[in-house]
Amino acid sequence: MSLTSKTGLDPLVNEAAPLRRKITASLRHAVQTGALAPGARLIEKDLCQELNVSRTSLREALRELEVEGLIERSQRGVAVAQITQAEALNIYSVREALEGLVAEQFAQRAEDSDIEALDRVVERLSLAYSLNDFSKIISEKDRFYEVLCLGAKNQVVLDLLTRLNSRINRLRSISRSDPERGVESLSEIQAIAKALRSRDPAAAKDASVAHVRQAARAAMRLAQS
Repeated sequence: MSLTSKTGLDPLVNEAAPLRRKITASLRHAVQTGALAPGARLIEKDLCQELNVSRTSLREALRELEVEGLIERSQRGVAVAQITQAEALNIYSVREALEGLVAEQFAQRAEDSDIEALDRVVERLSLAYSLNDFSKIISEKDRFYEVLCLGAKNQVVLDLLTRLNSRINRLRSISRSDPERGVESLSEIQAIAKALRSRDPAAAKDASVAHVRQAARAAMRLAQS
């Protein structure tokens, strides 16, 4: 005798590592690092051959990236989405508000273990910059803000930044062409960390806001050059 679901939903089949997730991660990384440039057309046949996947799996991944705003469809087909100047400025404005808030809250709420986690991620980020490893820089910056949000006890901001991460990392890839910006960015993050270690909410917020504003100026300058 079989049991009937009260909701009428069919049981789901669990998969340890769905292929779609791997395809999505690979394409997302290529877009974030600039390997797939804004406006680049995505030819399904070519992508299937390069990734050695079926067209069905690829299309599922592309739909997910479309929801994230990383790709767009038009009469010409599928292409990497372009970020307009207005959209970029809005993203930086949101970052400024969110990151300033969690920096302030971290200084007020963080436990000693959170400070230790902060020190570890800043050390790893410094190493990534010294190696000029952009993929590692992206992952460690994401981790830095995760540590910041967890220490601030603010899951809401973490969720919002996670949703923005793909677009934020695309903007970071723009400033990659300026080697001086990398040095400045690391120095700014170290200033944020110093204020957080001192548990100075005002200084932490100011340093975080300054970092985002400098990133915005650099990205806008390079995008127009």
